[in-house]
Amino acid sequence: MSKAKILIVGSGGREHALGWKLSQSDEVSEIIYSPGNGGTEEDKGRNISLDGTKKENFPTLLNFVETEGIDMVVVGPEAPLTNGIVDYFNYNGYDRIFGPTQNASQLESDKFFSFDLMQETGIPQADGVKCYSTDEAIRAINRRTTKRGIVIKARGLTEGKGVTVCNSREEALIELKKHSEKYGPEVLIAQRLFGQEFSAFGISDGNKVSPLEISLQDHKLQFDGDKGLNTGGMGAYGPVPVASAEVVRYVADYIMTPIIQRMKNLGEYKGFLYAGMMMTKNGVKVIEFNIRFGDPECQPAMMMLKSDLYESLSLSLEGKLDQVKMEFNPGASCCVVLASPGYPESYQKGRPITGLEDASSIEGIKVFHAGTKKENGQIVNSGGRVLGVTSYSPLGIRDAQIKAYEGASYLRLGNESFHYRRDIANKALK
Repeated sequence: MSKAKILIVGSGGREHALGWKLSQSDEVSEIIYSPGNGGTEEDKGRNISLDGTKKENFPTLLNFVETEGIDMVVVGPEAPLTNGIVDYFNYNGYDRIFGPTQNASQLESDKFFSFDLMQETGIPQADGVKCYSTDEAIRAINRRTTKRGIVIKARGLTEGKGVTVCNSREEALIELKKHSEKYGPEVLIAQRLFGQEFSAFGISDGNKVSPLEISLQDHKLQFDGDKGLNTGGMGAYGPVPVASAEVVRYVADYIMTPIIQRMKNLGEYKGFLYAGMMMTKNGVKVIEFNIRFGDPECQPAMMMLKSDLYESLSLSLEGKLDQVKMEFNPGASCCVVLASPGYPESYQKGRPITGLEDASSIEGIKVFHAGTKKENGQIVNSGGRVLGVTSYSPLGIRDAQIKAYEGASYLRLGNESFHYRRDIANKALK
């Protein structure tokens, strides 16, 4: 029996982590990235110059898949899913592509859609109001802000940066103006929830969701202590003490699966599903749904996963999710994101990265690449979030955190340090 060739669409740390894990399967011969990054051409990895995330490249990508005899396509980021890559491939006779249809992708791409869906399904979420103009949003802020604050959520895709948490009415009105200039006037004005956040992930075959029985926690803001600007994510760890495997199973059975079943009329949802959750004093509530694996949560999740990921995704595509049982290693994992100084605002690209071999030589460390590329034989930065130094320790989160920061200490960008938070996983140690 011939071994499988897998194509991964995307170029970030999530895609590198998925490819790294999929390459460990004995059934896989090659991982091809479209387009990949400076770190993905390792072991079974190969990059192609075609950027498969762009809609105009879908026809060329499909032709490549057919010509190369690709056995499975895994779509990493949300943009190509929202632009209908799964629909395009399915319409043209290729069904071994892992991800939801364009209609089902509205779960992430349209906050109004997901808000209504949760209301119809009785899923616990923050109370909110849909605002189609800035004037409506101003009225909602004036009417709904309490002494505990208010939250502004952009309606559309924002690369994970479209949620602003405000402490007062005055702050919210100031932030609304900046928010609208960046993301447009349509916003969801929502009640502010309090508690510890965690992320739950699952695999859907269109009928139910099988969870990855480990909770993870992202760190969205730029600086220590959850301060500064919103980013795509500055680090993650798992498992999260406030959300046991039992809690994750509950989220999969009573929150994720009902949502998938409710959306059946929009086309089969075969792909990853990500529920951003808050553990409040009144139980779990949904903050948001995403239609793909989180980045950087994917990196520690793949370090913790013991099972064969290729086998799980194959069974899901075949509608055999009942046969999927993913096992995890004991202990914990911690990912520290190293960013270009200046991120998430302006930063310089093309600067050489040093220390990769030293960091990678530490036992239990994997350095996942994100915004990197190879230039004249040298790895340089090409984006804001550059590397994800990710550790695994069977001893638990404290040891995993120590290892991750030891790895980060070796890495430099040109003649200066990367920007990174020093408090990833601290909440687990309190």
